[in-house]
Amino acid sequence: MNPVRPDPVDRVWREYAERKFGVRLDRHEADVHLAQLVATQSEIEQVKYELVRDEGYRADQPIVVYRGPLGRVFIVDGHTRARVVWDTGGRTIRAVLLTSPSVELDVEFARIAEAVGGGRPRRIGEVPITDRLGVGSEAWHRRRQELLRDLHAECR
Repeated sequence: MNPVRPDPVDRVWREYAERKFGVRLDRHEADVHLAQLVATQSEIEQVKYELVRDEGYRADQPIVVYRGPLGRVFIVDGHTRARVVWDTGGRTIRAVLLTSPSVELDVEFARIAEAVGGGRPRRIGEVPITDRLGVGSEAWHRRRQELLRDLHAECR
């Protein structure tokens, strides 16, 4: 099996967390169970959801998750990809798994998860898919093109 190539989100987030919390994060590839993932995002964009589901947008890239000493697994990047897999009957997903012995980092993730979940942490299947742009509107098409441009820039 080939190792996961470093993802900019993974690298940037890891560097930020290591600086802020003064801990070293270990990184490896693993399959994670979708049912145990805790969301750190309040909603999923419908335009992005449709790109992932219908056109495979970033579908081949692993999501990024964090698991600390308290055992909870938080999504750092990849909510939309995880939700599409969940909605299509998948129960596991490939992930870059970041780990640390820092309880402080676990507490911070739990705080974020509760804040974006309206007072309680949400599992991936509970995160609402929202259309704030209006499907087919000019703003929707602009956002779709922006996502595709970002993808092409990542591939260079």
